[in-house]
Amino acid sequence: MRVVEETPETVIADQRGRVRRERAEGERAAAVERITAAARALLREHSVFELSAATVASLAETTRQTVHHYFPSMHELIFALADDLTVDFQTAGSDLDVDDPQWPYLYAERVANVALADPVLNRQVLLVSASQGRGMAAATSETNRQIVPALNRRNPVAADKAAWLTLTLFRGTLFTWAAEQLSDDELRSNMRDVADVVVTQREIWNKATTN
Repeated sequence: MRVVEETPETVIADQRGRVRRERAEGERAAAVERITAAARALLREHSVFELSAATVASLAETTRQTVHHYFPSMHELIFALADDLTVDFQTAGSDLDVDDPQWPYLYAERVANVALADPVLNRQVLLVSASQGRGMAAATSETNRQIVPALNRRNPVAADKAAWLTLTLFRGTLFTWAAEQLSDDELRSNMRDVADVVVTQREIWNKATTN
C-alpha cells in the first residue's frame, strides 16, 4: 500500500478543506433555520394553502431558488417542521424519573404543553403530516436514542415497549386534536387517559417478567 507522505502543504490543504466544509455546514444550517422560522411565522397567521416558496422566501429574506434547494416542495418543508415538533414531543420527558409512578402522567402533561404552546401552528403541521402519510415516524429513532436508554437504565422491564406504547397512543390523541375534534382541555384529559393505559400495561409486563 502506497503511503502518502504528509507535508506542510497537505496539512494546510486539509485544514482549508475542513474550514470550507464547516463554513458550508454553518451556512446550510443558517439558511434552513431562516426558512423554517419564516414558514412557522406564516402558518401562525395563514393556512397551509397559502404557504409557497415565494411567501417563505420573502419573509426569510432569501430567494425562491434557495427555498427550493433545501425544500423542493412545501410538503417537505412542513414535514421538516413536523419532525422538529415530534422530537420536541419525544424528548419532553427525557429528564423525568421513570421509576416515579407518576412518570406517564408527567410525560403526558409535558407533551400537551408542547402542543399547546403554539396551537395554531402545531395543529396544521400535525394534520398535514398525518394526512400525507408522514405521521410522527420520522423522529422515532431520536426517541429510541434518548428515551429508551433512560428507561433501560432505571427500569429494564420492557422499556422499549413502554416508550413505544406511550408514543403510539400520544400520537393518536395529538392527531385527533390537530383535526379540531378535541378542545385544548380535552387534549389534556385524553393524554391523562393515555397515561392510565400505559401504567396498566407496564404493570402487566412487570408481572409477566416476574412470573
